Amino acid sequence: MVWNSEWEYNNQDTLKDWYQKKISGEEPDLAVRKIICKGCGREFYTQIETKKYCLYSRCGNRGYQKELTQRRREARQGRICKCCGKAFTPKRSDAVYCSNACRQKAYRQNVADNASS
Repeated sequence: MVWNSEWEYNNQDTLKDWYQKKISGEEPDLAVRKIICKGCGREFYTQIETKKYCLYSRCGNRGYQKELTQRRREARQGRICKCCGKAFTPKRSDAVYCSNACRQKAYRQNVADNASS
């Protein structure tokens, strides 16, 4: 049994021809569209309305991981350094200082405060 997505993946030339007919106005009611795969970045043609990947078994996980990474990166933007007060975007989700220099400066202040107590 061949699923629709597998058939589409194997028959991109046919879908491309149908898409050209749709664009030229020869058959404007065809439900073919051209999109870019969120997994591999390749252009492909599909009739499936909700499709995001050229072949889910190949690009689905990769595309999901890309989206997840992007969402996490956006969530970290605009952090304020606890030492110098500058805004920064950390590479790690648990970072509180903008640089090693600020981290070291805060550590030394903490050690000095604890020693004087």
